[in-house]
Amino acid sequence: MDLLRGLAILLVIAFHSVTILERHSYAVPPWMRDFNQLFVLYRMPTLVFLSGLLLAGSFGKGIVLYLLGKGRRIFWPLLVWSLLYSLIVGPPVDGPMQLLKYLSGQSYLWFLTFILFYYLAAVPLRRLSPLLVAAAAFGIAILAPDGSKNGERLFYLMAFFFLGSWAGGHWALWMRVVRSRAALLGWIVIVGASAAAVIYELHYGPLYAAPALCFIVAVSATAFWIQAARWCAPLIFMGQHSLIFYVSHFPVIYLIMGFCRALGIEAAEVATMVAFPAALLAGLLLVLAARASRIVDLLFVGPQPPRRVIGALQAVEKRLAFV
Repeated sequence: MDLLRGLAILLVIAFHSVTILERHSYAVPPWMRDFNQLFVLYRMPTLVFLSGLLLAGSFGKGIVLYLLGKGRRIFWPLLVWSLLYSLIVGPPVDGPMQLLKYLSGQSYLWFLTFILFYYLAAVPLRRLSPLLVAAAAFGIAILAPDGSKNGERLFYLMAFFFLGSWAGGHWALWMRVVRSRAALLGWIVIVGASAAAVIYELHYGPLYAAPALCFIVAVSATAFWIQAARWCAPLIFMGQHSLIFYVSHFPVIYLIMGFCRALGIEAAEVATMVAFPAALLAGLLLVLAARASRIVDLLFVGPQPPRRVIGALQAVEKRLAFV
């Protein structure tokens, strides 16, 4: 699934390579908006579904290690890059409330906030069927106010997270679906839904869950058949290091477009053509730097607590298990 994750991250970077133009007073060409609309129904549901795939095996080492892992690999980069976002893009963090706004999803990092919420919610819900949780979340999304970020969007994507969890827990069945040629028929739905998204300026939500599911199945099936091709290697690499590309791309695009505007570049297409590959290059360099330097790696993974602290927490966990 690294290929599919890499594709989804690439689409997110492409999306922001257009939307950030307006922050620098560029006029966005209609064709750029239309290109982004082609994928609006699929980008985030796909990323969330892929995150849910990892849930099934996450509880094997106990709740303590589970929570520590999510804290180090989700909350930590959310905190670090929220602070960097405030320094680069603003408004600057001028107190706890401003930082809390960023951590609660009021920045481009909202995806990490949502994913953290889902992983935490999975702890008390872990004994329930993921399909039941997904159905309940979808029902809440339908009842929530239309377009509400922490209502409709939060619970709509939560349904995809737990659908992914179900697929991860039934991997053999999921792979049979993905390997079937019938899954490729989903492309018919994708083409029609993408055209409608452009024409009617649709936004993802409960009404368009079926096209999003068709996209996940059809693209997963396509990825299965083409993943051995050499040209897929860059996307697989991005998928394997999706967090680094995700958290770093927005500030890079913002800075590059600011430089383009300062240099007097008026064409939005030129600014995008410079900023988009720059964001990809920055992600690549950060991946390599994180491998070579523990200090750089701390931008993306939190420090490991002392073993004695982990041991003490695990001892408490074991004791509570018998209460």
